[in-house]
Amino acid sequence: MVLRILALAGAALIGSAVHARGVSPYLPLHQSPEIERQIERLMILADQPIMTRPLAAATVFDALPKACERDPVLCEQVKRYLSGYMRTAGISHASLTATASSSETIALQNRRGMRSDSSYEISLSAYWQPSDHLLVNAGVHAYEGDTTPTGSILSFGFEYAQLDIGYRDHWLSPLTDSAMAISTQAQTMPSLTVSNYTPLTRLGLRYQFFVAEMSESSNIGFQGGLTSGHPLLAGVHLSIEPFDGWSFGVSRVLQFGGGDRDRSLGSLFDALFNPSDHDNGTVGDFGNQVASFTSRFLVPGPFPLAVYFEYAGEDTSTLSNLRLGNSALSGGLHFPQLWQSFDLTVEVSEWQNGWYVHGIYRDGLRHAGNVIGHWGGDQRTLNDGVGARSLMARLGWQPKFGGMLEATYRMLENEAYSGVDYARARALELRYSRPWQQFLLGGELNAGEDVFGNSYTRISAFVRF
Repeated sequence: MVLRILALAGAALIGSAVHARGVSPYLPLHQSPEIERQIERLMILADQPIMTRPLAAATVFDALPKACERDPVLCEQVKRYLSGYMRTAGISHASLTATASSSETIALQNRRGMRSDSSYEISLSAYWQPSDHLLVNAGVHAYEGDTTPTGSILSFGFEYAQLDIGYRDHWLSPLTDSAMAISTQAQTMPSLTVSNYTPLTRLGLRYQFFVAEMSESSNIGFQGGLTSGHPLLAGVHLSIEPFDGWSFGVSRVLQFGGGDRDRSLGSLFDALFNPSDHDNGTVGDFGNQVASFTSRFLVPGPFPLAVYFEYAGEDTSTLSNLRLGNSALSGGLHFPQLWQSFDLTVEVSEWQNGWYVHGIYRDGLRHAGNVIGHWGGDQRTLNDGVGARSLMARLGWQPKFGGMLEATYRMLENEAYSGVDYARARALELRYSRPWQQFLLGGELNAGEDVFGNSYTRISAFVRF
């Protein structure tokens, strides 16, 4: 089935390359939450289900006509933001945040490894597009203790096959606050990615293939001992949209190589397409992989709604390539318009034991000290593969006096069978922002308690461009 889909995609590529549009820049991911929420709402109103992130700017441009019919005010706000991408060169994003915090510290959710005690956060992205088929983007994300060139990407190709080389984010889930396979919980990895932003064939096929380099580990099992090196991370995503507003997708990420371990292309393909024989939790495995099935359905009407699910597995089950073991189930609801001024998102996840730990890669599915998937994986002792459940509820409000107010509540509860006496973690995030000339000014309050019973607070002020 996969080969047949790829064959159809290849035929479509050959037939349409002559008339295809060029490459597209990507919009910020968990760097400018105010405009990101507006774009999420706009895509729902345009009946465009989001299955992966970051979004290509061209994808949002294509969604504008239909969304503008339903919410002209939101449409104009997004249009003004996208106008920054319509020149040959320019600054597409800039954000500066100053913070005061308590002494207790945790890894913040989806912030690329940043901890709550970081006194500042800076993100910047600038681009130059000398031709339709070539784009140079320079980006940086910095906080106290780390600087990563997130968003520094060289892109070339066209709308059906865009090649990105550099520090490109990957988020393989329809959920907005968590992704079991790969998210922005850890720092952005250097990678090579091939994908399309315009769907192929009448099935609306979208694909993404990438290979990334992870941080160095000296704790990789090999021939009864240990070896040191940089594991690689391969990722595959395929999704279709057989009907307007409904998408179904499959994703897989595979950690492999590092030090003296096998990293050959043939072994990689065997592990990806026949994991029950080559990658099923034994000492002779090629690597460590996670798979997921995802779906997103948009319900039109006076109160439009997005319903989405993710069923993931850390392993296969009963030696079958189609049955997932150590399963995780996540779901979400997003109301983009409630009584004109409000929007609401609710997401829940529950996963069994065995996630983000591995017998060969003994540091787990981690990059630079953080799990690469669900933020809850950082809320436990190292190498404790305990199951857990999480909740996120986010309410947005655009008051009549102007600006935008957003409140987010998160909860995480690890299973009781672990040898560690975990507490229930809670976190509250309040953010208010309002435009001033070409800038966005605002403040944010974070407060909560982690699974070890430690309380923390964080107060921030930010300016974005």
